[in-house]
Amino acid sequence: MKRKRKIWPLTLTAVITLGLSCLAFALLLRPRPLEIETIDLNTVADGTYTGIYQNKILLAVVQLEVADHEITSIEILEHKEAYLPQACQISQEVVADQSLEVDTISGATFTCDTVRKAIEDALQQGITQP
Repeated sequence: MKRKRKIWPLTLTAVITLGLSCLAFALLLRPRPLEIETIDLNTVADGTYTGIYQNKILLAVVQLEVADHEITSIEILEHKEAYLPQACQISQEVVADQSLEVDTISGATFTCDTVRKAIEDALQQGITQP
């Protein structure tokens, strides 16, 4: 009977330690909110640009076309499969509004921010210096 009393505290300690370790690991890998810069499309030259942004475990790779200082298309080349519909939706909104200042999709804020940051990266490649 004494043996069972010694095992219980050890088991409880192991379960608590494992739980806290998982929580700490999840917090370390959680994507962070991002600041999206405003880019004046009048400064972006015509062309095809590829943008990449990694927000901890989220990775977005986009390719966009610019013609006559307008974004004509954005293709999501790589993104987490589970959030691909939201990534495509936010890229379509950027094309429709011709701006990175679009509302994020409820429940997919980090995905939207990561995709917009990748688009920002692509656009910055096309900025021409005066």
